[in-house]
This record gives sequence, C-alpha cells and structure tokens, in this order.
Amino acid sequence: MTNDDKRSFEESGSQNIIQPEQTEQTEQTEGTNSEQPLLSAKVLLYVFLGIIGVFGLTMIINGYIFRYTTEIKTGYYLSILVSNFLFLMVIIVIKIGKKLSWSNLGWNKIKFLQSFRAILKVWGIIWLAHIIYMIIIFAMGITPPENALAELLEKPNLLLLLANIFLIAVIAPIIEETLFRGLLFAGLRNYFGMWTAIIISAAIFSALHFELVGFVPRFALGIGLGHLYAKSGSIYPAMGLHSLNNLIAVLILSAV
Repeated sequence: MTNDDKRSFEESGSQNIIQPEQTEQTEQTEGTNSEQPLLSAKVLLYVFLGIIGVFGLTMIINGYIFRYTTEIKTGYYLSILVSNFLFLMVIIVIKIGKKLSWSNLGWNKIKFLQSFRAILKVWGIIWLAHIIYMIIIFAMGITPPENALAELLEKPNLLLLLANIFLIAVIAPIIEETLFRGLLFAGLRNYFGMWTAIIISAAIFSALHFELVGFVPRFALGIGLGHLYAKSGSIYPAMGLHSLNNLIAVLILSAV
C-alpha cells in the first residue's frame, strides 16, 4: 500500500468516526428546537386580548340586541350565540395564525371508560363542594340573586328545552374548554407550572361569568376541569364534565 493510499484510508476512517458525533449533535439540536412551547407567551397575550375583545364587543352588540328586541328571551338567546361565535373566532384566528393543530389545543383521543370514571369522580367532588358552599351562604343569610340565565331556562317547552341543552350543554363546553383549558391553561402551564396554571385559568373562567355569589362554585368547577385536562392530556374529559354540569343545571332549572 502506497503512502497516498494510507493517507486516503486514514482520512476516510476519520470521517467515519466523526460523522456519528455530528449526527448526534444534529439530533440533539433538533430535539431542543422541538421542545420549544407552541403555546408561547405571544399566544397567551393573544388569548387575553381575545377574551377582553370578546367581552367588549359583546357588551356593545348586546346594547343593540336588547334595544331592538321586544322579546327578552330572544335577546338572551342572541346574546349567547354572539358570545360563543366571537369566542370561536378567537380560537380559529389563534389556531390558524400560530399554525396550531387541534392536538396542540388538547383534542387528543382517550379511552372512554377511563375518562368517564374520572369525570364522575371529579363531578361528585365538585357538587359536594357546591352543596357545602350553598349551606354556608344560606346560613350567613345570603340569598343568591336571580340571574338572566335562570329566567331563560325556567319552564321551557320541548323545543326551547332542546335548544337550551344544545347551546348550554353542548356548544358552550366545546368552545369554552378549547379556549380556557386548551389555550389559556396549557399556555400558562408552560411558564407557571400545572397547579398555578389551573388556579389562574379557573379564576379567570369563573370571574368572566360576572356573578359574585357563583364565583366559588365555578372556580371549583374550573379547578376540576383543569385537573382533568392535566391528568389525561386530552381536553375531552374536561368537555364531558363541563357538559354534564351544564346539562344537570339546565334540567334542574327547567323543572322549577
């Protein structure tokens, strides 16, 4: 073997040794990049701005709705439709603008029986806490004020009952859970940890219902919803619990 052949062989061997290290470094770099949170601080900012914008627009639109609507129930139905539509637009704009998949928003498959047992367990705890809270406030002489939604749900005919169930127990849970858990909670978790994110998102979720006496029960519900999402990695159990809670509320108020 000539000196040139030896030199060529040694250079080839060196390349073979170095190449795996370079590949490993490349894979590590790619892995680091893939771990960057998709739900970044900018997405969180968009979520907060979207929520503020929705409530600002809803107040303006509601002014026109109730000014030109003679039937009060019709006005409330239109108001609910408008707010849900605007929240849906916030979700879609953020999803498309940040190139998020539905999986990024928590729409991940999960075993039905596993999630159903978890839903019933958390629902039972929440309703027990709700009952204890109501006993306490009644003992303190506090009477919860009637709200517009309760009036909307009282003594409906069959068509209105089905409409109430569809709007409140189907549409609202899907949209609200995608926004408050899929975007807000998941984004907060990237920066503050799981439980802090659960508490903050639950507080915002409850506060945006603008009912002081009902803040605590809705806050407890929000904690349960966040816990279900964090534990399962899927937003479906949270949607299921939210839907079950709203369905029971609709049926109870409809029977009064």
